[in-house]
Amino acid sequence: MGLTIEANKLQTVYKKEEGFDAKEYPFLARYATFMLPPSRPVLGREHEIRRLLASLNRAELSNAFLLGDAGSGKTMLVQGTLARDVDRIYVEVDLAKMAASENGEDGATQMASRVKGLFDDAERFKSDVERKDGMAEAGYYSREQSSELVLFMDEFHLLVQLSPAAAQAIKPALAESGRRGIKVIAATTFAEFHQYIEKDQALMQRLQRINIREPDKETVVAILKSIAKTHKVADFIYDDHLYDLIYELSNRYVPADSQPRKSILMLDSMIGWMRTYPDEHKMDRKLLGDVIHDSTGVQVSFQVDGRTIEEQLNDRVFSQKFAMKTLENRLQIAVADLHDKTRPISSFLFTGPTGVGKTETAKALSGLLFGDERALIRFDMSEYALESSLNQFREELTDLVWNRSHSIVLLDEIEKAHKSITRLLLQVLDDGRLSNAQGREVTFLNTYIILTTNAGNEVYKDIAHYASSDDGSDGLQKYQKVIRNSLINHNSFAPEIINRMNAIIPFQPLSERTYENILTKKLEDLQKVVYQTHGVNLLIDKKVVTYLVQDVFDVDTNSGGARGLVALMETHVVAPLSRYINNHPDAKNIGAYVKGEMAIGNKSKLKSSAVIEIGTVDIKRMRRMSN
Repeated sequence: MGLTIEANKLQTVYKKEEGFDAKEYPFLARYATFMLPPSRPVLGREHEIRRLLASLNRAELSNAFLLGDAGSGKTMLVQGTLARDVDRIYVEVDLAKMAASENGEDGATQMASRVKGLFDDAERFKSDVERKDGMAEAGYYSREQSSELVLFMDEFHLLVQLSPAAAQAIKPALAESGRRGIKVIAATTFAEFHQYIEKDQALMQRLQRINIREPDKETVVAILKSIAKTHKVADFIYDDHLYDLIYELSNRYVPADSQPRKSILMLDSMIGWMRTYPDEHKMDRKLLGDVIHDSTGVQVSFQVDGRTIEEQLNDRVFSQKFAMKTLENRLQIAVADLHDKTRPISSFLFTGPTGVGKTETAKALSGLLFGDERALIRFDMSEYALESSLNQFREELTDLVWNRSHSIVLLDEIEKAHKSITRLLLQVLDDGRLSNAQGREVTFLNTYIILTTNAGNEVYKDIAHYASSDDGSDGLQKYQKVIRNSLINHNSFAPEIINRMNAIIPFQPLSERTYENILTKKLEDLQKVVYQTHGVNLLIDKKVVTYLVQDVFDVDTNSGGARGLVALMETHVVAPLSRYINNHPDAKNIGAYVKGEMAIGNKSKLKSSAVIEIGTVDIKRMRRMSN
């Protein structure tokens, strides 16, 4: 009778789908689940599976350590091994749950005792399986099977990171894996391995390392076809090149993730859209582009018209035709996709006085090349003047580019950064990649790198003096070698940086007429904003432009350029206008006009007595002011 009772008890314990009995094996029930075979064929991992099986069959230290980037298929590899290794019971351990706090107890503090309890449960479970005496009903483990357990611990670095005591507690169990028949397959990424585990040699000696590399294109395409067939969508994919395109675009637009996961996720998203909205979405290139846009923010279908690059840039940035032409020459190579694929798409050094359009050009390029000005990542390099800021800059740069891999990286006033940062940039410009402090490698292959500088300003004074054209292009053409030499000889620059730039883009000092055009455009934008925000018609006297540019603003290369002029506009126009709108909420027609006599045009007047006044105006006066 006793044997019958024992057998009945064991029947309730070993059902895979029901998990572990919480009374008999509390730690296994709480932190572990039986692993299931893979839902699809495991392709391209024959060598790794053979190595893993050989590790588990070692006589003494029969544990393995899988190292691979996130998404490279470590869990799928274990499932593929399980499907072949029918003589062992595979269990997945949730280390994150094991480290969680429960019932007021700190999880990290309790982790060592939980690890010990887990292995004690595994020992008891193994003994119970050995006593089953031939039970072979469907769904149960039988005596014909080995009683060996394989505990799969993904994110293994958590155990070492959160609880050094737990790392010590697991070492005896790993050392006795061959004798006890309880084996461990640990898994983590290369970055976490190097940061948390590698230095613990005693732990590493108990685990046989197996590197899991990304599969090649042929294997990933085969996996995608297998998934499409499994989920009965293969017949809806009429273009076989779509699989190749998923692989290529996932590499290009999701460089931070690994194959095959990033390709699988793209295909899975496409299946979800097609199943949900079959009349709207087909399994084609358009849907793939939509999925990439949803997940990355990059508009794959966005195409740059190489014929209009120069025109679009000149519409945005005033009187810099030579700079825009020089820039356009290089951009044609990038748009045609003929650039060096081992380096950033392009690298530029924007040089010239303050406020002449360097930052504005970077913003324009962001919209032109990526269809979104938010693709601009900007750094004020004056904030990284000390050598101690090197690590901070590295972390911020890698984090931002990791999150937005297709972007323009603008490093403003590069001459103010410490030289150690300049040396760091050489790696980015040469290799198109940079690792953060944790060893995570970030790619810059999909970025445009723009450095700006005000260094060598004295050259531009000569250019402004001798240039005959309004945009200064004739002067810039003559002075290109002089500009380059002034940068190379400047003590703020390492010559290596200059030589690695795809193009040096010189920006001409702005003329008085250009300042007037810029201010006119800014005031027109202000009129639109005032009407959209407050429903107020704003009329601006034409003399306002003349007054601000010629009477108030100091037109020279050190005046702050357009940025300084915009600051004057905010002081003399925007601030008093805002005050008037706030004090007169019912006003519908407001004018900005010059009151008093300006010094310009009156040689006998040394100082202007004119001011800009803001006030309500009637329609007739508005019409007179506009004529």
